[in-house]
Amino acid sequence: MKQSNAKELVPLLGIEGGGTKTSWILLGQGGRRLAGGTVGGSNLMLVGREGLRKVVTEIAGKVPMSPQAIGAGFAGARGKKEMDMARGVLRQVWPRVTKVVVGQDTDSALGAAWGVEDGFLVIAGTGSNVVGRVKGRKYSAGGHGHILGDAGSGYDLAQRAIRAVLRERDREGKAPALAATLMAHSGAGDLDHLVREVYRAHGKEWLAGFAPGILRAAERRDPLACRVVRASALELAEMAGELAKRVGVRRPRWALTGGLFQNGFYRQSFVRALRGIFSGTEISVLKIPGEVGAARMVAGSSLRVGEKIDAERPLVSVETLPTERTNPRSRGLHNKSVHQLVRLFVEEEAFTVRGLRKASGEIQKAAEIVSRALQRGGRLFYVGAGTSGRLGVLDASEMPPTFHAPPEQVQAILAGGPEAIFRAQEGAEDDAEAGRRSVCERRVGKRDVLVGLTASGRTPFVHGALREGCRLGAATVLVTAHPNWSPVKGGVRPQAVVRLDVGPELIAGSTRLKAGTVTKMVCNILSSVAMIRLGRVFDNLMVNVVPSNEKLHARAIQLVRALTQTGVEEARKALHLSGGKVTVAVERLNKVSRLPRKR
Repeated sequence: MKQSNAKELVPLLGIEGGGTKTSWILLGQGGRRLAGGTVGGSNLMLVGREGLRKVVTEIAGKVPMSPQAIGAGFAGARGKKEMDMARGVLRQVWPRVTKVVVGQDTDSALGAAWGVEDGFLVIAGTGSNVVGRVKGRKYSAGGHGHILGDAGSGYDLAQRAIRAVLRERDREGKAPALAATLMAHSGAGDLDHLVREVYRAHGKEWLAGFAPGILRAAERRDPLACRVVRASALELAEMAGELAKRVGVRRPRWALTGGLFQNGFYRQSFVRALRGIFSGTEISVLKIPGEVGAARMVAGSSLRVGEKIDAERPLVSVETLPTERTNPRSRGLHNKSVHQLVRLFVEEEAFTVRGLRKASGEIQKAAEIVSRALQRGGRLFYVGAGTSGRLGVLDASEMPPTFHAPPEQVQAILAGGPEAIFRAQEGAEDDAEAGRRSVCERRVGKRDVLVGLTASGRTPFVHGALREGCRLGAATVLVTAHPNWSPVKGGVRPQAVVRLDVGPELIAGSTRLKAGTVTKMVCNILSSVAMIRLGRVFDNLMVNVVPSNEKLHARAIQLVRALTQTGVEEARKALHLSGGKVTVAVERLNKVSRLPRKR
């Protein structure tokens, strides 16, 4: 363990929180163990803030002295939101602590294996995961849970074994020997009963509980069990090899941890498969506990583990934002009547039109960029957080029914995901790495365009997304209610910036008001201009409307009538025969196309 900063940060508390238990250790000078133990589970996705506080408070009651530094790795710490929450709870319980480093449970496992040095770790227990650190940056593969991943895990072993047993019974007409092992563990009278048990509300741990019996059968050289274990271990080894190759490490070193690696047959199967990918690679079984690894995260660490520091911060000082200023026209709101309040809000909207007119040149440039991107077959992505992000969702969702645009042509990326549409997601807008990842994983490319929506102009999630978009060659646009916005040194430089000056809000800082209104207007303009340029509008008519309800069906009939000078029944019949498509119905009635082809 490197002691560069640890000597003056003792006693040092290490915590590793899992779903069923939380292990902790208190270390003194030279890494000497002063105390340790276990308490209840602390998976952050399961226990939440209050649950975590109870667990941490219980540890505090057992620790013989207050720590100077804390390193903690928690299951369920999937992003900045959870890590900030955990960090806040730890500082609440130990307010005088000098340093707190929080990460995922995989970070603490990496710390146990390699300290702060580079190396890879393969985890195979109930679930599975592969993580590695290369030049200080963490990479991972797998770990997507039992439904979508966990290759080589206990759950995976059980699933493969049950499937193989059923397949052999179907093929041979009788159950193989491994069936007896599975039924003995479950208590099922026959395989059909076992299948019913599997489909009952048993959790991931229940199914993974079959793994020890399967491994013992493999050690007895049961042919089906051997085949299942080798196949499972091979897939995990391939995933590990793919990660090392992806990050460019030619001679990786590996540590193995988790219950499955305690079994000789599984371990040998995995090692043989991995050495088939990297001959002569260094492989060892990890024997240092995760709570010690959590403590090691503190040593030599000046960054918060699991979080990539945003090089652009601070983007803009909050105190200087126009959107945070108080509006002199709305002094004394709490004393005004309803009549006075309504008149004030209505009159204030004049600033939105004024702001649009002032920014018309910038809007034109942005509209040209968006139109060109869609005309060459690219996609439009709105990126935002909070109100701005929800406005992007609203505009994107209106494109298919209004213009019959494919759903993938105009998309919205909202910080915090779909849950943030109805409920604010704490800390989501501050996660620049999540913004970067959202763009990268959508395979944004040179034909696409990203429109960042941020009233303040400073939202890290948006900047992370735009920066990644620039790196990938996509066109980028920023829409902000910060009239004096300019890029910071080393920050993102969009190809177009729409600066909307609507003045301070009537309720200071509430950008859902004028800033929100004018942002939605800009979205309306950008998407509508693009759809017109794509030929999805004829004259001033919505000829590609999708008649998905009674009102839109009536509108479609009216459009057919207006363009063909026919009666209601004839228009209705033509629309029906054309599958609800106005343009096809018009061509059918006119016998010749009068309408432009949409793209």
